Amino acid sequence: MSSRYFYLLTAAAVFGCASTGANPGVARQSQAVLTAEEMSQAHADATTAYDAIARLRPNWLAPKGPTSGYYNAGTNYPVVFVDGQQYGDVNSLKNIAGYNVGTLHYYDVTQAGARFGIKGGASGVIEVMSKGAGQQ
Repeated sequence: MSSRYFYLLTAAAVFGCASTGANPGVARQSQAVLTAEEMSQAHADATTAYDAIARLRPNWLAPKGPTSGYYNAGTNYPVVFVDGQQYGDVNSLKNIAGYNVGTLHYYDVTQAGARFGIKGGASGVIEVMSKGAGQQ
């Protein structure tokens, strides 16, 4: 009977002390932020901001929110802001060169409303901060 407890305790100790595989010295990338460094490492900075998002954060481009409503009626895609100013719809990201992007940030509808007010729309915001806006 004591050998069973020994094996049980040994197994518990092994599984309890097993590594999760995470590197404690490396910070996990936020799924709400896409940095120029991450784009560069994935070689996604040579095209447009839209292409980088489609490759590295495709869920940002998925339809969300209502298809009609009082604000931004008829759209269920995020609104794009560049350096704090409203820029256009999600297709306007195709006009922004990837190498000019400092960071991209996705805000869901609640966060977008808090940050951008009514202009945040009913389906969230993708904010582009260019390298020229203080980002390196």
